[in-house]
Amino acid sequence: MEKQVSTEEFNDNSSAQESSSQDTRDDFPSVEYAGFWIRFLASVLDSVLLLMVLVPLLLMFYGPGVLFVSESPGLAYDVINYALPIIAVVIFWQYRAATPGKMIMDIYIVDADTLRQPSFGRLILRYLGYYVSMIPLFLGFFWIGWDKRKQGFHDKIAKTLVIKESSAVVTSDDYVQKQLGEQGAYADKPKPVSSPEPASSPEPINSPEPGTKPDPWKE
Repeated sequence: MEKQVSTEEFNDNSSAQESSSQDTRDDFPSVEYAGFWIRFLASVLDSVLLLMVLVPLLLMFYGPGVLFVSESPGLAYDVINYALPIIAVVIFWQYRAATPGKMIMDIYIVDADTLRQPSFGRLILRYLGYYVSMIPLFLGFFWIGWDKRKQGFHDKIAKTLVIKESSAVVTSDDYVQKQLGEQGAYADKPKPVSSPEPASSPEPINSPEPGTKPDPWKE
């Protein structure tokens, strides 16, 4: 007599399979996450590059004295010093999946669930998450060094990951097969062109020997 599977056992097995599948998608064993120090170095590079743009603009509007002011001298100061960096960072995230510093270090921001390009809303949320990471003595940034997936508080809020370019490969179960090359952070990279196969030569046709008549019944 065949053993009948109870509803509880079936539900338990289904839950276990869903949990195993979710764990596989969450871990991404083939992906190499960008750790604290490489991201810290990328932030330093971004800060230097940003100062190279902002300081000349401030000097152009207010002169050398603007470098020592404690209060905002005008609207242009606020736009250059606060609004412009936010706009620049979000634009780079949206169109390059990384700031210049991250691009130099070959690390990119992706969606934590699909490894594709994050939505614009998530990128805005990620930037706002920076303030959450800074509030408790920058604990949200230091958390990158301890977290299993190298996520800061802002990454967890926006559900994003920062991964190394070398890890842009197919993950387990083909979950994100070729997505990074087609729709993700690496969409601008050319795809390899496969060479066409050589055309096969036609089969030789046997011609009748000279002096003999063709026999149609042998065709």
